Amino acid sequence: MQDLKPHDDLLHGERLLIRTVRLLALASPCHSLKAHFEDACGCAGQSAYRMLEAFVQQLGLRGRRRVTLSIPADPRLTDDEALILDAFGCAQAEDYRSLDERLTGLLGVPPPFAVGAAACTVAETLALNGLMLRARPAPDAFIPQAWGQDACLRMAAE
Repeated sequence: MQDLKPHDDLLHGERLLIRTVRLLALASPCHSLKAHFEDACGCAGQSAYRMLEAFVQQLGLRGRRRVTLSIPADPRLTDDEALILDAFGCAQAEDYRSLDERLTGLLGVPPPFAVGAAACTVAETLALNGLMLRARPAPDAFIPQAWGQDACLRMAAE
């Protein structure tokens, strides 16, 4: 059973991000969300929205585990949604090792470059427009391990 947490304490950028991820995962384009991104991020909003689309598509295509999302109007977060928000928070904080760990946990395999690049682009666009995301400390038990992955996660530069 998924542990659902209320997200009343989410910042505006976090609410925008999680609601958009939920709707994109349903494969139902919502043109008003593009408008929300453009309103929140100005001329960079459309690019951020497209990169978030790419992120969700890559989760579906490259992922080796099922990611649990709530319906768009649900005020609670699943563990996977909290992990998604944490991944974007790590990207915004430029904590790339933690970002790789979170993405590996979400996908079940080491993330392809496009997933990390999309997360970093969206997070940076939100930050440049004053929409901050929090990187929450996640215990190791909260981050699912990838299949056949050693306990030690290596970065591409190592």
